[in-house]
Amino acid sequence: MPTPKSAPTKRAAALSVQDTPSLQCASDALFRAGDECCRQQARLARVLEQSCGEVELEGVIEVSVVSARVLEAAGEHYAGLASESHDGLDDACWHAANSLWHASREYARRHQSCNLKSAKLSRHSAAQLGELAVEYELKASAVLALRYAVEQYAKVRPESK
Repeated sequence: MPTPKSAPTKRAAALSVQDTPSLQCASDALFRAGDECCRQQARLARVLEQSCGEVELEGVIEVSVVSARVLEAAGEHYAGLASESHDGLDDACWHAANSLWHASREYARRHQSCNLKSAKLSRHSAAQLGELAVEYELKASAVLALRYAVEQYAKVRPESK
């Protein structure tokens, strides 16, 4: 019985993935996760501006939380590989990926902090609301830093999209 032509193609595709350095794959995955987090934060802002209702807002928040978890996992994976060596990344990509990693860590930290403080405040005093407002401003700053790092990585490695 003849072998289908798709079998060698699948094997070749699997080999080409293995040829790519794992650190390069990890930094590209970190880039895509960071890009998605920024996209979800922009979506959340649009939904909040439009006041479309609790059902949509809950769904958008849920997707945002999942994308933050994916970003955190991608950052941990990248950090584990990058701590061993930076084989497979040229200097420009290495620096862009490290900046992206730092921005993603700060974003994850601010995201968790906002979630924890929001959950603890069922009844708020004016001072507590002020603290929460500061936390959200810091998170917004972390989102901007993440967006900038994502854009810089995309300039250095446009094929990662």
